[in-house]
Amino acid sequence: MSKKWPLHLFALAVSIVWGSTFASSKVLLNAGMSPAEIMTIRFAVAYLAMLPFCLRNIKFSGWRDELIFIALGITGGSLYFVTENIAVEITSATSTVALIVCANPILTAIISRLIWRNEKLGKKFALGSVTAIVGTALVVFNGIFVLDDNPLVIILSIAAALSWSVYSTLLRIQEQKHGSLEITRKVFLWGVITILPYFIYEPFDIDMAILGDSVVIFNVIFLALVASLGCYFAWSFVSRRLGIVTASNYLYFNPVVALITAHITLDENITIYAIIGCIITVAGVYLCNKKN
Repeated sequence: MSKKWPLHLFALAVSIVWGSTFASSKVLLNAGMSPAEIMTIRFAVAYLAMLPFCLRNIKFSGWRDELIFIALGITGGSLYFVTENIAVEITSATSTVALIVCANPILTAIISRLIWRNEKLGKKFALGSVTAIVGTALVVFNGIFVLDDNPLVIILSIAAALSWSVYSTLLRIQEQKHGSLEITRKVFLWGVITILPYFIYEPFDIDMAILGDSVVIFNVIFLALVASLGCYFAWSFVSRRLGIVTASNYLYFNPVVALITAHITLDENITIYAIIGCIITVAGVYLCNKKN
């Protein structure tokens, strides 16, 4: 890990930013936007922002390759956001959704092991994963241990976790042929296109008056340019060099950061259970990334 410690810090930074998006999304939800509208706007703005840097390199590399990009846009964009947010909307215990979705590093590792037989996980990885999940659970519940046994909520949450794990796997395939900038651009393009049918079910209807609110604009820019453009590009860069399994372990920190930012910006309470969970999560991620 000694020579790659800057990459580990990079992966941690991405996880920190993604964890903080909870607070920004909450601001936009309170302003009247729906989760699907937020996802569409952040991806569309990110795509338009990076387009001037990609115009010379835009090319069609064949339908087989493009189908993988479409799958990336679905699994890393539209399907992931739709399944997760519908699950959150229909449950009274969002901790259920958060806990299941946070299992995606383990799912990513399992899928990678099934596809690439040379992907060795080891005992320390298994111990670290269990430790990180326990810590994450304590953070997610934050002293209120409530689970939703609604089968639809569980199915949608598992679908969201699997969706991101499949995205990570496909990302590894495309990284062998394409640069991070091209992959990121395609993810945003197909993410926006594949979310459009959802608006038949729930029409796109943003009150344009809220776009005059500086707080709303700031959070839209943060989600689009930092959490989407910056972090999706950085994630492709980091996973290419660290390996998708190692990089994915840092996603365990998402609930930890979400809890801290919610406490700072939304005045949500932090219990001793969550503090202990944070410590356990750090220990788990350390074990996952420590060589056998």
